[in-house]
Amino acid sequence: MLPTKMLLNNNEIIKKEILPRKSFFFNTTEKLRILFSFFYLFISLFFIFSRAPLVFFGLAMLGIGLYLAFFRWILKYFDIKNNRYFITNQRIFIAKSSESKIVWQKSLYEVDQINAEMNGRFFGNIIFGEPENIFGKNDEVFSFFRRNGMNFKEDKYAFLSVENINEIIPIFEELGLKVNKTFY
Repeated sequence: MLPTKMLLNNNEIIKKEILPRKSFFFNTTEKLRILFSFFYLFISLFFIFSRAPLVFFGLAMLGIGLYLAFFRWILKYFDIKNNRYFITNQRIFIAKSSESKIVWQKSLYEVDQINAEMNGRFFGNIIFGEPENIFGKNDEVFSFFRRNGMNFKEDKYAFLSVENINEIIPIFEELGLKVNKTFY
């Protein structure tokens, strides 16, 4: 069932409605980010237990480290809990079930690539566009010595926690989109 505030365009047909599973798929990039977050937590504890004004800096780092390691996953869980993903013959979009509104939408002609990251049971994420790199790009603001730094940006356009991706890929191929598959 479509959200009440959303209307389909002329000749638009829903090809697939997807309900995300209430768990997460951790690819290699996310595992490295979590590992770095724990390193960040240990450094912050060092600053907290040191003497000097670094204690306040350590407390700030501790809060950021806890968010990166744990709390962002809790927030992400509540964010996807009521989501529904739609694929039509003209666009893709995420709708909130509880609020009956569209979170984001993208026309199919705007999608230049689709990346399906999944495990052997075909559970994972579908990313529309280039996936975020763990080390970012050279021209990004956060970098060390003109080299890439750690990137904590999440993919903006993605279907998260999708089951049976092997059943969804043929729909994208039928619509003329190429899907890059990565197994973890």
